[in-house]
Amino acid sequence: MKNAISSRQNPLFQRIRDAIREHAGEIVIEGPKQVADALAAGWKPVARVERGVDFTPELFDQLSETRAPQNVIALFERPRGDANEILARRDTVAIALDAVQDPGNVGTIVRLAAAFDAAGVLLLPGCADPFGPKAIRASAGAILSVAVANVSADELLAARVPLVVADMRGDAADPPARDAVLVFGNEGAGVSETIRRAARAISIPMSSRVESLNVASSAAILLARSFAIR
Repeated sequence: MKNAISSRQNPLFQRIRDAIREHAGEIVIEGPKQVADALAAGWKPVARVERGVDFTPELFDQLSETRAPQNVIALFERPRGDANEILARRDTVAIALDAVQDPGNVGTIVRLAAAFDAAGVLLLPGCADPFGPKAIRASAGAILSVAVANVSADELLAARVPLVVADMRGDAADPPARDAVLVFGNEGAGVSETIRRAARAISIPMSSRVESLNVASSAAILLARSFAIR
């Protein structure tokens, strides 16, 4: 039996560590179930390591992003979504995130996209990476099946698909059921002025006890309402 690797200088350890930090061309998924789900979804692994088998427990734990190590880590090529394919699906709505910076919010909205059969998630500049470890965990596996793609504001506007944003001063109306993009903005600043000028604003009826909702909460309400009338 081979000896487990214990050196931080090992090239594979450094490659996985860099993927966790940068999640650029390669991304990391941790946990036996999560890795198995990724394989079942057709993702092709670059490498797979086990705690105590490939890396010593001490070395493996330096890579783990969870409090209790999940014993398996796999390295995958980063999936590349197509914004045009997401926008071409007109039987449902697409989601666009405008500088949503919290990876937990991004991952939760990816999960909501799966739950309510959205066409996919479009990422405008300034968003947290949906393939970062925290976002992947927040998506609860949905990132494996939801189309995600980067898009610029100009590309989104050029697609000429109706844009809808949630705004407390907007119309009291149901969200669209299909053939539209629901845009959710930055946690503090909301959507950019460029997007706001091009979008229709609708409000979410609620008590005066709070001023606003978390972006993921707003997404859950509007997507659930959109799905119910589809």
